[in-house]
Amino acid sequence: MKRLLLSALLLTGCASHGVDRADQHQIIKEFYATIASVTPVTLSSEVKTGIITGAGIGLLGELDGNHEDMIAGTIAGALVFGLFTALFEGSNDAFQYHLNSAIQGEFDVIQKKKIPESVSCVKVRSGKTVTLMTASPENCSNLFK
Repeated sequence: MKRLLLSALLLTGCASHGVDRADQHQIIKEFYATIASVTPVTLSSEVKTGIITGAGIGLLGELDGNHEDMIAGTIAGALVFGLFTALFEGSNDAFQYHLNSAIQGEFDVIQKKKIPESVSCVKVRSGKTVTLMTASPENCSNLFK
């Protein structure tokens, strides 16, 4: 188990920082938009599904044992799968940005990253995923003229 974790860490350290693979065969658009409003939102979670799945797998793994083994397998599976799901998901806190753009009109983007309240103009990078980056107000001043 320790070798597997060490190998995973070493491979992660060798990862390239080039163009995101998700951007392959995608049209990438970049444009500027003004922030009309920001609303904190809570993202849905799959932790309960992870717990139930883990409990089922733990139980199935111990079906040939006695009742105590089955209970222990169920509990261990639920804990492990629930924990890994929670770690993978991270925080459930996010922000819904209502944006206005001369190109796209009005639209919403939900992301975990909080943009400072003083920022009114963002650069929107849209491909397979959408990313908002702070931009200078001059980039948005001519959008609606």
